[in-house]
Amino acid sequence: MLTGDNENVAKKVSSTLGISKFYAKQTPQSKASFIKELKKEEKIVVMVGDGVNDSVALSNADVAVAMGNSADISLQVSDIVLLNSSLYSLQESFVISNRTYKFIKQNLGISLVYNIVTIPFAMFGYVIPLVAALSMSLSSLLVVLNSLRIKMK
Repeated sequence: MLTGDNENVAKKVSSTLGISKFYAKQTPQSKASFIKELKKEEKIVVMVGDGVNDSVALSNADVAVAMGNSADISLQVSDIVLLNSSLYSLQESFVISNRTYKFIKQNLGISLVYNIVTIPFAMFGYVIPLVAALSMSLSSLLVVLNSLRIKMK
């Protein structure tokens, strides 16, 4: 965790979040340099910021997250904008993104199974075009219904 705050605040926040390493009293330049070093080591960097001073570091990160009350420049360079300033929202955004990725893979699987099974049958004339069209619609419906499950807990 990189922060411009003092050591006591950084220690309290990092212990609350379960972060073992933290660096306090960081300048905007030192944050950006630290992120560049992590990227040189081929690590994936997620940067969360809310001010003008975080904009350079946000632009260097692989995933930039701006808090709800961020400065305009931070909002512009960010990939994700949280609607509030709660770090619990950040955790929830990771849960939602992992869940969404899982459903994308499932939907791709459904589509591939459809194409592998039904298209050859239609090409060789084993099914009439009406059945092929209906099965294509059913495949699309399955993908949409599966996607709606993302919202379910």
